[in-house]
Amino acid sequence: MNMNMNLEAISKIAIGSLILGGGGGGDLYEGLNNAKKALAIGNVRVVPISSLSETQGVILTVSGVGSPASDAAYYSSDVYEILLKQIRDHVKDEIIGFIPCEMGASSSFEPFIPAALLNVPVIDSACDGRAHPFGIMGALGLEKEKNDTIQVGAGGKKSNGSYLEISLKGTIEKTSDLMRNAAASAGGAVAVIRNPVPVQWLQKAGATGAYQFAYEIGEAYVSATTPVAKAEAICKTCGGRIICQGTVAEYHLQTENALDQGYCLVMSEGHRYRIYFFNEYMALDRNEERIHTFPDLIVTLDAKNGNVLTSAEIKQGQEVVVIATSKKNMLLGRGLLYRDTYKRIEDTLGIQMTMYNEDIFLD
Repeated sequence: MNMNMNLEAISKIAIGSLILGGGGGGDLYEGLNNAKKALAIGNVRVVPISSLSETQGVILTVSGVGSPASDAAYYSSDVYEILLKQIRDHVKDEIIGFIPCEMGASSSFEPFIPAALLNVPVIDSACDGRAHPFGIMGALGLEKEKNDTIQVGAGGKKSNGSYLEISLKGTIEKTSDLMRNAAASAGGAVAVIRNPVPVQWLQKAGATGAYQFAYEIGEAYVSATTPVAKAEAICKTCGGRIICQGTVAEYHLQTENALDQGYCLVMSEGHRYRIYFFNEYMALDRNEERIHTFPDLIVTLDAKNGNVLTSAEIKQGQEVVVIATSKKNMLLGRGLLYRDTYKRIEDTLGIQMTMYNEDIFLD
């Protein structure tokens, strides 16, 4: 993709990113609002990474960290100027572009305001081409380098005393965990700028073409007019299939350390479909048999209108359509290719994940 952003483009990217959120990735209207604010500041251009192959400097990741279900989660668009000042205290190389940590309805637009403020491009790449729960999954595999990184964050409300700013230097694991703790302390969310890397690292570790993919999915979805047609459009673009249409018989959610976790049970034609989530959908079982495991993409739609539903929006008694596609059809960043982070989710949700992903692990 090589495009100056406009309202039509961001609308399509937003819908495609909501789908790639796979149950997480943030709020659609928050993402659209951030994108519109960025356009009011200045020009925002998404460019291919190849256009920067000879450029010296660093690319920074911009993300939100927090719980989609938290009613208290908040940070204003003003925090990006604060974060840019903070990161300048640590990063002396020229900043030549920004990328999102993941593709999600709000996540995809996190780089837009910083890019507009500095008049640098957003790169058509991401740490991960779909949404994920842990910051370390969006760290481009830097944790394996054992070098220190920089993360700066801000969020919360001054009116209720939850506002904070935080600057961290240390390993990817330590700074990511501390930033998650900061999000919880701020009421549920913080905006973050982090992990400076040269173009060459992003080329080998990032999800190249992530914005183009989101745009294509969104364009197919908005062109469809009925719930069934919308589901089929997603499947055609992502190489997926409709798993079932049924009623949510159970829904369980709890939030710990700014992460939503739980499951929903969908009943359809005598079959029981259990969808586990950890912000994003992590696994899908049919009658206790595993049929899809993250980073496979699992998507839920409202059967009445075809609206894409996040894991935090599911309601008991709701009629939903469940779609899924293989991880082979996703643009995965290097941060998803190590088994360690999957084990943390396994322990929390009490499910198996690593055994279904042996084909992608680098360790």
